[in-house]
Amino acid sequence: MLLFLQHSVLHYSCLKDDARRLRTEVQYMFLQYVLQVLEDDFHFKRRSQCLHHSVAKKMLSCGNETFGQVKDIIVWMMNAAKESVNHSKDVEYPKNEDNYLKIVLSLQRMLTLALEVDKNPNYSSDKLSEELFSCLNRMHSSRQLRLLLLRTLDSKLLRCKLLKLLLDETCSQKTCLPMSLNLLLHYIKSSTLASDPSDGAEKWRKWDELLQLLWMLILSYEEVVTGHLHFPITKRFDRRHAPIWTLDDQVKCSDVQEAVDTFLSRAANDIGHALSMEMQDLLSQLQEHITDMSSITTSH
Repeated sequence: MLLFLQHSVLHYSCLKDDARRLRTEVQYMFLQYVLQVLEDDFHFKRRSQCLHHSVAKKMLSCGNETFGQVKDIIVWMMNAAKESVNHSKDVEYPKNEDNYLKIVLSLQRMLTLALEVDKNPNYSSDKLSEELFSCLNRMHSSRQLRLLLLRTLDSKLLRCKLLKLLLDETCSQKTCLPMSLNLLLHYIKSSTLASDPSDGAEKWRKWDELLQLLWMLILSYEEVVTGHLHFPITKRFDRRHAPIWTLDDQVKCSDVQEAVDTFLSRAANDIGHALSMEMQDLLSQLQEHITDMSSITTSH
């Protein structure tokens, strides 16, 4: 009798899992249809300089009238990301069938439409990044969830703004510097992430995460500047001049070296030994990339 009950419970559990998977697959298919309609209409209206008449403008604008719907999308995306992280720990759940991750990717593209459909992508990206930042804080997000969200962000401008908010919060010394190479050096010298519950005694993992965030930030920032992503999409492709760098992007090699040395010293003091050679190589590559970028900004 006990074996029969156990078999019945297991069978019921499998049925529930199948039903949940089917429901998620249907949600993803419907979402793909809506997204395709929005994107097709967006690109058609952009070519005719009529984005203010687009479906995305009516549904996804960051203006006060429709931002509530955008916030709903963010909540849906966060919940789907959380489910994707949970399922990634299940060895019996094939990654190519992760409809939660597919939903996250689709909703990220919707957020890009929300950012681009208005005339001021700076304003829209500020509102979106602040909402994403608040959601992450409310959820007490794990490292895996944060990295999933950041890696899947479709808009490099939005990723840049969100990373800035996340790293600002981790700095012991605050600064008023705008996004720039100088600000990046500030993060290298001052940012300290909190440990993740999954770290245990492996304190080096939070320094590895910090390196990942710094790399994501510099690559996103570079694309924002070189791609003129601060400008409205209707004007962006008409721009032929060089990227606009600022004085805060001009850093000395000695300043970069000092920041890197400080990072290595802080990490060693925290974990009790030097970082692995792999992480040190990653930091050296970051140092080289910052130096190369600075030389380009100086030449302009």
